[in-house]
Amino acid sequence: MRVSPTRLLVGALTIGGMTLGWSGSFAWAGTSPKQTLKNAISATESVTSVKIIGEIHETTQTISLDVSASTAGVGEGTVGLGTGLVAVRLVGGTIYFMGNKNFWTQQGNASDAQLFAGKWVDTAASTTSGKSLAEFLDSATFLKQLFGGSNLSSSKFTKVGTAKVAGKSTVVLSGVNEKTKTSGKIYVATSGPPYILKVVIGGDGDQGSLTFSQFNQPVHSVAPSGAIDLDTLAAG
Repeated sequence: MRVSPTRLLVGALTIGGMTLGWSGSFAWAGTSPKQTLKNAISATESVTSVKIIGEIHETTQTISLDVSASTAGVGEGTVGLGTGLVAVRLVGGTIYFMGNKNFWTQQGNASDAQLFAGKWVDTAASTTSGKSLAEFLDSATFLKQLFGGSNLSSSKFTKVGTAKVAGKSTVVLSGVNEKTKTSGKIYVATSGPPYILKVVIGGDGDQGSLTFSQFNQPVHSVAPSGAIDLDTLAAG
């Protein structure tokens, strides 16, 4: 495969891409907006598993994600890149995936699409192709890529109110990047651990959102039978 959808998705949503502005006081939990976000990032990055759902609408394509990821080397879900769609599973250090015709045409060529579309294939999670998909299913890697770009020392934040995310109360932090005209909102849980439950971007650039749920819940994934071993094929 020629691209890493993970990096496209994370690059579009990364909080580090927002320069969020705030002024005034912030009373929730007795902390400043900046400290609230730091606490939320720390709590969210520490989870052992999470379900992540969302879409990013770029100029030329839409990237979609619906995965259950963990730190235990187990995960599963679906990833979309434009009209390409792929089901992915991570089990025992191996990535199993089944892409539609458009996925294989985009990531490989017409011959690959003819051979593999609609069929389960597998590769070691340590290979180039395996890594690009495994990143979606490794919650620690994905969350650190997403939140690790946050420049908290220079960014400023505004509390714009509260909202419900999947029935849970959150405080909403918002701002705008004056250079890129990208706006963003971050929804932080106000009860229990201060997990980030939703991230939204908008404005003149890419638009979309990710939601986070099912924190620290067991993730079960089973290797599909009859998968074609791409590593064996590549070895000749």
